[in-house]
Amino acid sequence: MVKLYRSELARRLGRNLAHYRRRARLTQEQLAEAIRVEVATVSRYETGATLPSLVTLETMAARLNVAVADLLAEETPAHSSEGEQVLAMLEPLTVDERRVVLEMLATLVGFLREQRREGRTGPVAGAGRRRPPLGEMPGPLEEAV
Repeated sequence: MVKLYRSELARRLGRNLAHYRRRARLTQEQLAEAIRVEVATVSRYETGATLPSLVTLETMAARLNVAVADLLAEETPAHSSEGEQVLAMLEPLTVDERRVVLEMLATLVGFLREQRREGRTGPVAGAGRRRPPLGEMPGPLEEAV
């Protein structure tokens, strides 16, 4: 028997799940196969009609390369603070400069995914440190703190 939900949590999970599934370029059928459920079940998750078990939620997050928290987030994924930061950084660039940045970002993301596949999930060196503004950047012989 399928338990039906009409809660804000179910709708939010469904919206985020659909977003991240599309971002991963997966169909509902492909995601269903990956998490071993029926296609109709994925559809019910995305419409907010049913909620997955915690085990299924964790499996979906892993398959979509996101945290469980991302699937449950209140903010629409397209409007996350990280996305807004990236857009703000790209805004002043020319089309060619944007293309270069996106290629570099794709390379970095590929590297990080490979690290994860190899079991190297520790922090990336320097991650989380705030870069100084351009005017305060250290010279070639100085060290950034």
